[in-house]
Amino acid sequence: MRSSCATPPVGRSGRRSRGAPSAGSATTANVEFPGASGHDERARAVRAGGALSHLSAARSYGWGVLRESVDVHLVVPTNSHRPLRAGVQRHWAPLSDDERHDGITDPVRTAVDCARSLPFHEGLAVVDSALRSGRVLRSDLEHAAAQTRSPGAAQARSVIRHADERAANAFESALRGHLVSAGITTFVPQLVVAETGLFAVVDLGDGDARVALEADGHGVHGTRRAFAADLRRHDDLQSAGWVTRRFAWEHVMFEPGWVVAQVRSALAQRPRRRRSRS
Repeated sequence: MRSSCATPPVGRSGRRSRGAPSAGSATTANVEFPGASGHDERARAVRAGGALSHLSAARSYGWGVLRESVDVHLVVPTNSHRPLRAGVQRHWAPLSDDERHDGITDPVRTAVDCARSLPFHEGLAVVDSALRSGRVLRSDLEHAAAQTRSPGAAQARSVIRHADERAANAFESALRGHLVSAGITTFVPQLVVAETGLFAVVDLGDGDARVALEADGHGVHGTRRAFAADLRRHDDLQSAGWVTRRFAWEHVMFEPGWVVAQVRSALAQRPRRRRSRS
């Protein structure tokens, strides 16, 4: 099975090296890094003549990912056909000197590769986290995505356009990603609700429609006190006239159609408020 991996190399500054992008491809090679740490994976990638890439690179940078890749993703130079020892996704594409030395694709390139090759909600989770980490700038991502001609380039530009570093974690990003894919773009991550008698921060909120969404991951409450505070916030929002919806990890990951339908239903209950003209 072959797929393109043609995001051009970038330097440590985040700017792509000059030159026209070359088409690349990927196959499942026999390379495996069982139980290796991020540092060990990079060292082994260097010995294999390549660099960690895609989800493997994102994980190594400490960014939020929704799922662990079964394979290690490795970019190798387009002229490399050396046999590798055990099983990863091997992508043929140019590498910068920095990437060869560090054993990992540049942060900007990594984010763009994930944005164009993963499902939209998964790519959004990675790019939100990349921006949140401070390792990449939005302007650099936009520049790199505008120049790439790889398959998935249009999706990468859309992911970057909708990315938001305010998202607290990959789970919340995935919830927002499903909504954006369905054409619902009015929800703001970590929206602060400050009204008379009410102060709350919601995972996703539409302030005009007064709809709040919560991504309730397993163990998110931590303690009984946190659980009680969460329930009180939920009740306070409803008492103040907000419509709320709460979603578990399983809903977001495996029932996105139902999630979108629930959000549409919530929005339909609350006509959008008209903003007064200044």
